[in-house]
Amino acid sequence: MAKIPEYKDDFFEGEPGLLGVFDYEYEEIIGFYKKLRWAQFIFIPPAWLSSICCTPCFLNQNIEWDTRSRHLALTVDGIKFVHARRPTLCGLSFTDKGKEAKTVPYDKITDCDVQEPAGTACCCFIENVLHKVTVDTASSGMSKDGMEKHELEIIGLKHPHEFKQAVWSIKRGELPKGAMLSELPKQQHMVPEKASADLTTPLLTDIRDELRKMNSLMAAKYGAAV
Repeated sequence: MAKIPEYKDDFFEGEPGLLGVFDYEYEEIIGFYKKLRWAQFIFIPPAWLSSICCTPCFLNQNIEWDTRSRHLALTVDGIKFVHARRPTLCGLSFTDKGKEAKTVPYDKITDCDVQEPAGTACCCFIENVLHKVTVDTASSGMSKDGMEKHELEIIGLKHPHEFKQAVWSIKRGELPKGAMLSELPKQQHMVPEKASADLTTPLLTDIRDELRKMNSLMAAKYGAAV
């Protein structure tokens, strides 16, 4: 049975319709990206030009600001990802980046899967250690530049497999163990046959009416069929 693990992130405290929160492995993410960004800076000479803007001086701090501002929750409306307001560049207030939020409804999700870490990220010595959860909808696919596009890419979750199981459980209309609410709202329960009937009946009625009109026109023009 799907389960929502215990969490420490209190960003969503008081959020209406909250089912559960999933923690990021902040320390592991920060450690990985510090190694990666410094390797890219050292081994890619064009990046040295950023020294003019003192970028290396704030590189570590920017990674921490960006990482710790990421939050993820499951609500009755869908998967909610928030990239909270955070400092950037040298950390002055006028360089702050505003809050970004995105909710992906469960009924729009076509795939939710976990990519295990494997291989290296740079220069054959920085090992990939972070899990990646990808969430797709009908609008996912290939971008114009030929790159694979996902509705959400969630890197560095503490419990990626539990997150995946919880998403599929809610999509089926089942409440994961450990959820904050005692039951899902009725609209979350999927009834495929009824939904299909609701959509099909008006369509068939329209087709029938159009055929009757066509038959009337044909009869008026060519007479009744023998």
